[in-house]
Amino acid sequence: MPVTITDIMAKQFSPTLYMLAQQKLSRFASKVRRETVSRAEEAFFDTIGVEDEPEQATTRHGATPLSESPFGRRRVVPYKWHKGTMLDSYDLARMQADPQGSVVQAFAASFGRKEDRIIIDAALGDAYVGKTGATAVAFKDESISIDGTTGGVLTTLGTLAVVNVPVGLELKKILAMLQIFMDADVDPDIPKNWAVTPKDVKYMLDLEEIGSADYNTIKALAAGKVESFAGFNFFWSNLITKDAATSTGYRTIAWAQDGIILAHIGGLTTEITQRADLCNENQIYSKMDLGSVRMEGAKVHECLTVV
Repeated sequence: MPVTITDIMAKQFSPTLYMLAQQKLSRFASKVRRETVSRAEEAFFDTIGVEDEPEQATTRHGATPLSESPFGRRRVVPYKWHKGTMLDSYDLARMQADPQGSVVQAFAASFGRKEDRIIIDAALGDAYVGKTGATAVAFKDESISIDGTTGGVLTTLGTLAVVNVPVGLELKKILAMLQIFMDADVDPDIPKNWAVTPKDVKYMLDLEEIGSADYNTIKALAAGKVESFAGFNFFWSNLITKDAATSTGYRTIAWAQDGIILAHIGGLTTEITQRADLCNENQIYSKMDLGSVRMEGAKVHECLTVV
């Protein structure tokens, strides 16, 4: 059988594995309060609320006015998260690229995304309060939401936001969120973050007050991102969840940095070991041990936006 020259043309393969598009690091973990849990299965974080104002002393040697300090407590339960894979030496001997380092990087990226999901769930889920942390407090019962409609309507405590016909992040909604934090007397020196969707970033860059250099010296449109505006540090995430009722709006989250706690028993660790029970092949194994909680409703809020 004759062989043409095209049959013997060479094929070159890369000695490097290139990571496909994916979030590589946690985008939330650096923007919340981090705590360490030591030799315990649960962690409790105590709070003190607003004290009554002092009374004027009108007599000499009068009775001391006593008040009960408003103490509170919230519970965090760290959970164990892990995953592993085997690298068979027979497979490696037949590959040009060494996948070990790339697999470790991909593992780290997956744990970073899981860390973000844990924080998101804590921000919008139930927080457990009380002496033993047995009482669940729902998000709607202590946090305020802005609904998805044009202009945004604020909810009252005990009421979930309504999606209606959602739109993106308008200037009115951003300023309404700023007022929510100010009305609650949240310390302006505490960094405030706002996790939004990619579509929200596009919507915000279309706003003249953000995209135009006449209003915003940061030149957000040129950079293609909104990092700081109206007192909030904005960042985008594809992990933002949809509203539970209709799935027609995204629940973007705005919070003061100490309004959410990420509690670690153990951060991410990765080991590469030989498994004697599996023909002495290499195993990559990663794990972390952590949990999260919303510490104060006044410091964590949401704004529904368009899907």
